[in-house]
Amino acid sequence: MKKLTPPSDTESRIRTASDRVRVHSRSVLSEQWATLEQVVFDYQRNDGRWQRQQREIYHRGHGSAILLYNRHKRTIVLTRQFRFPAWTLGGDGLLFEVPAGIIEDGNAEATVKAETEQETGFVIGPPEFLFRAYATPGSVTEQLFYFAAAYDDTQRSGKGGGVEEEGEDIEVLEVELEQAVSWIATGEIVDAKTIILIQYAQLHLFGN
Repeated sequence: MKKLTPPSDTESRIRTASDRVRVHSRSVLSEQWATLEQVVFDYQRNDGRWQRQQREIYHRGHGSAILLYNRHKRTIVLTRQFRFPAWTLGGDGLLFEVPAGIIEDGNAEATVKAETEQETGFVIGPPEFLFRAYATPGSVTEQLFYFAAAYDDTQRSGKGGGVEEEGEDIEVLEVELEQAVSWIATGEIVDAKTIILIQYAQLHLFGN
């Protein structure tokens, strides 16, 4: 069954044991915007031996992302905004992305509807939940909850652009699906959640 309720960060930080894992110690290294934790644990390998391992884990909450599509026009909605970590690796740091945000009050669907309106101005009905997936399971507890919804040019509360007080300065683009696919091939779209949802659109909404 598809699960819409994300686990809390508290749940992920209090688990101490399972059949093959025994937590030895946990230490908080940083607790600013999110929590960075060092964990030492014993893991039972496939051959039965126990091995002590150490990891640093980043707890930043969970997120929702949405594919906004218009079948009649064969278009999707993307945003373009500045991402500082991407900028540090070269280029202008401006990334094409689908609307997304950190889940608030444990409600993935309500979050993605609110983020859609804040970022793009489009007002949507109940989105379809598609699936959930870990973003970077080797070091980050975050899961992304993926949705899709049709959008209508007549159902818009404004131009979008994000919340200025939160540092958002978002450009909204309506892009033909074929153009978005070509941007993946040329490296203009490099955001993972966006690539995943564009490929979902190819397979399930528009045909390949």
